[in-house]
Amino acid sequence: MSGNQLRAFRPQGINNTVNVAVTTTSQLLAIPNTPLGTRSLRIVNSGTQNIFLDFVTTTGTSVATTSMPMLPGSIEVFTFGNDITHIAVIAGAVGSTIYITPGEGL
Repeated sequence: MSGNQLRAFRPQGINNTVNVAVTTTSQLLAIPNTPLGTRSLRIVNSGTQNIFLDFVTTTGTSVATTSMPMLPGSIEVFTFGNDITHIAVIAGAVGSTIYITPGEGL
């Protein structure tokens, strides 16, 4: 194989997962620092509500229920450069917690 190879997700660091109970008010969750370069974020929506999120580079950003949805119980992996520093989250009702783990791979 040549070029980029797909690798399974591997967490970076120890105790690097951050979380927040998602409410009906827009919240910002800082992404843990990782080495320079491209990184992946494993995001888990643990709970009973759809959540909506956006990946942002500034702490002054909010999110609405028209942003990207994540269904209850879903797990996604997204890849970004280090310019993404926060994730903005909101839900239509309480009942979910978002967990974010930085790492590499898919």
